[in-house]
Amino acid sequence: MLALALCSVGAVVTLMGRLASGPQVEQKKIQISTGDASESYPSISADGKRLAYSARESSRVSAFHVFVRELPSGKPLQLTKGEGNDIAPVWSPDGGTLAFLRVLEGKRECIVIPADGGEERKIAELGPAGDASQAMPEISWNPDGKSLIVVQNADKQLPGLATLALDSGKLVRITNPAEGSEGDSTPAVAPSGSSIAFVRHTPNDGADIFLCDSAGAGVRRLTFDDRGIRGIAWSRDGQDLIYSANRAGGWRIWRVQAYGGSPREYTLGGKQAYYPTVGRNRLAYTDSPTVSAIWQATLGSDPVEEHAVLRSTGRERMPVWSPDGTRIANIGDQSGSDEIYVSDARGQNRVQVTQSKGPGPGPGRIRWSPDGKSLIFDVNTDHGGEVYTVVAAPGQKPVRVLLNGGNASYSHDGKSIYFQSRGGIWKASADGGNPQQLTQDRGGAQPVESADGKYIYYRQRRSFFRMPVTGGDGEEAFVPEHDLSFSTTIQPTKKGIYYAEFERSARNMAISFYDFTTKKSSIVFRMKNTDFWNGAAFSVSPDGKYLLYPRVDQSQTNLILVENFR
Repeated sequence: MLALALCSVGAVVTLMGRLASGPQVEQKKIQISTGDASESYPSISADGKRLAYSARESSRVSAFHVFVRELPSGKPLQLTKGEGNDIAPVWSPDGGTLAFLRVLEGKRECIVIPADGGEERKIAELGPAGDASQAMPEISWNPDGKSLIVVQNADKQLPGLATLALDSGKLVRITNPAEGSEGDSTPAVAPSGSSIAFVRHTPNDGADIFLCDSAGAGVRRLTFDDRGIRGIAWSRDGQDLIYSANRAGGWRIWRVQAYGGSPREYTLGGKQAYYPTVGRNRLAYTDSPTVSAIWQATLGSDPVEEHAVLRSTGRERMPVWSPDGTRIANIGDQSGSDEIYVSDARGQNRVQVTQSKGPGPGPGRIRWSPDGKSLIFDVNTDHGGEVYTVVAAPGQKPVRVLLNGGNASYSHDGKSIYFQSRGGIWKASADGGNPQQLTQDRGGAQPVESADGKYIYYRQRRSFFRMPVTGGDGEEAFVPEHDLSFSTTIQPTKKGIYYAEFERSARNMAISFYDFTTKKSSIVFRMKNTDFWNGAAFSVSPDGKYLLYPRVDQSQTNLILVENFR
């Protein structure tokens, strides 16, 4: 009788829940972008009726501007103009105002503007700007509509969250990331205002979601993936967080309970979904069906000679010449997952080296062994970074050599590997044995041995450092003139170092060369139609004549709307 009574109570509760929530309605996904513009950073108003977003022309290099449209099919209204990049507009609680980040002339500014158009107002400067092509959302409204949560930084300060008063422009810092991280971004205030979710970045292009209270206290970690994150949003009831992360072989949308637990994939989002936003019964996000190829440029030619050497139906990225210059290895996704391919120097006789079994994390940065027989590459799994090696031929099984590491490269004798782990630079034998930490410098990343085998060059935030191969204190080697990308390539030669940086005036990636003799840097090549997420990964041929880089053949970031989202 007791069991029967419990079953009856359960049935009544279930019935009442269904009656309260109404019948389940099928979710419907539609593309709402119009024209050929690249549209991104969507934000749905609280009533779910309007969408604000940033857009720019995809046919040429231009700045992002803020637009508003009625959902689901209203005509776009442009609110901002000018030379600045206007990033990630967000709605005030009453729906009457938009706040957004403006990146202009190396500065970051918080701007507000009436949602129906009108005179804009600068609230405060938020610190120096980084790579505008990889700008993250940095502003969220507090429920009172009188203040914002923003990202603030200074020349000698990691980006952290701050409260910004709209009337006075006063900034009060509330989070201070620990050394070894790359700072905080993407604040999202809970509907109740009691909690703030944000992204804390790591040197290995990874990140996790953290939570704190409205004053920045009680910081706790919610996810433990150390994977890239692009955008987070609260569910309407404030119980869940919806976010985009580079997990399971693509940038997919995930949902995790705010009190903790395992993330659940939102499968309707696909594998190239960024910057989710929620309003009433609607979800919107950015979809990026980019198709890119590997192009070859002849350095020093005037005019520059360029042509595609690797092209497929998908995204080609991370090219690297073999040590003898006769072969090219790179990562492509035309098979449905990221795989390593090897071809000859003309892009012909191409073979697939790795073979993934279903969706999952794919290879990251790849490098050749000195003898040209093997490749070493990173894999960012749900448990952290791992390093593998594989023979550069089809049908070979990758071998894991490190459980905790990334951005690995070989020494010139092939007996050792250098890698980054836990914020420092490490060295191990070629099979991963006997790992030793070489430097305590927090934030050191992308270690590569110099051409003469005496030093290890690595990136340290906004500059390049070097240290002896035996370890010790690092010293600053040089400071780039422009902004470094998160995934910049470091390629030392006998005469200097090639590296990638973001040239603000051209709003694109450039390949620069630091000359050891003159101790100066100069731009040797400006990339066109860059795949911004992978454009910093290039390779100069061993003879210094040719450069490989990823170039977008077809790219249009679209806005996707999901109706009846729950």
